[in-house]
Amino acid sequence: MKKIIVALYNYLRYRFWFSPFRRKLIDSNNSLEGTITLFDKNFHYHIGSAFYTTYKELFEKNIYEFRSDNPKPLIIDCGANMGLSVLYFSKLFPNSKIIAFEPDQSVLPFLEKNIVDQKLTNVTLHKNAVWSKEEELTFYTDKNMGGRVGVAYIDQTPIKVQALRLKDFLKQPIEMLKMDIEGAEYEVLVDCVDELSNIKHIFLEYHSFYNEEQHLDDILSILKKQNFRYHLKESFSRGRPFVNKGLVCEKYDLAINIYAYKE
Repeated sequence: MKKIIVALYNYLRYRFWFSPFRRKLIDSNNSLEGTITLFDKNFHYHIGSAFYTTYKELFEKNIYEFRSDNPKPLIIDCGANMGLSVLYFSKLFPNSKIIAFEPDQSVLPFLEKNIVDQKLTNVTLHKNAVWSKEEELTFYTDKNMGGRVGVAYIDQTPIKVQALRLKDFLKQPIEMLKMDIEGAEYEVLVDCVDELSNIKHIFLEYHSFYNEEQHLDDILSILKKQNFRYHLKESFSRGRPFVNKGLVCEKYDLAINIYAYKE
């Protein structure tokens, strides 16, 4: 009886309380690709559950929010995916300049359409991976949120992508550097050490490969030596790490969001 009452309550809440947008947002969590209206314009997504989760993180929890005295801040977005992050930054700072990187060919058509349809004229898109040097890399994708260089997914055929050296883009004042690059963050950050003094805010998602040496302490040490304070927030972890062996994206046993900033 209790389950019936809860189910009826949820249905009535969905049907009569939620706005049309909220119902469409909830529906997206159970769909594949689709289109939804955001800020009176079309937004296209390739995986509904990825859109639903990311939308709630960015536009409800505001996990990328930061403040700046600069009315035209420079923001660098490494791993733009379908484009929710560049849309968020553009709404946060309408006069900002955003340099975005995304090499995943399964999401690029959606990202490009969203930049056009949302009229994000402040965004410059590079269809490249970021790396520690310019070279061609082997790229794997789960066609969702987990495209990465050099580390295979089961039953996935890799492609070749051209990488750009992130360090070359950091030689100017930057308000925000966002790095969600699925395990490549340590090597890229090490290469960028000499330019980190130009950056005020860094969001970096650290990925721990279960069968490789961990580098969380190394990343935090780099940030501290460059006069950043940091805050850590769990993205994924095992509920009982001593006994659980679960992985996310087939390879990660831990993912931590790192917020680094200068006071």
